[in-house]
Amino acid sequence: MRKVIVIVSLVLFVTGCWEYRNTPSNHQIIRICNNSDMDIYFRQGNCEGEIFDNYNISATPQVYKIYAHECKNEYSPSFEVDMEYWCKELKLSYVFFDAKILETIPFDTVFKYNMMLGSKIFTKEQLDSLDWTITYP
Repeated sequence: MRKVIVIVSLVLFVTGCWEYRNTPSNHQIIRICNNSDMDIYFRQGNCEGEIFDNYNISATPQVYKIYAHECKNEYSPSFEVDMEYWCKELKLSYVFFDAKILETIPFDTVFKYNMMLGSKIFTKEQLDSLDWTITYP
């Protein structure tokens, strides 16, 4: 029993020290800024800059909502791996939604009619030049 407690304590200590960070070859943080006068939601899009799936992001505003003139960090173990996994070319896209629409219309309707404010598609080189900060609009 004592060994189990030591092992569990060690695992909790090691995982508790984990911190997301960016290195030149592995980016784990993207900063997304909302420079508009309205609240928005964001989500990673597909390779063509369209809505990826019909997951209702308004159900978790603490993750996907950005208030007017604020910024939020999005985290991933590796955005470079995300690029390689989802798209043939190394690119990453984000789609943006009006918060008022997402909070009043069922998301399956938003998804069906592609009711987004817009999208942005970035290559790794573009993200490097932007210091991994995406700004809406």
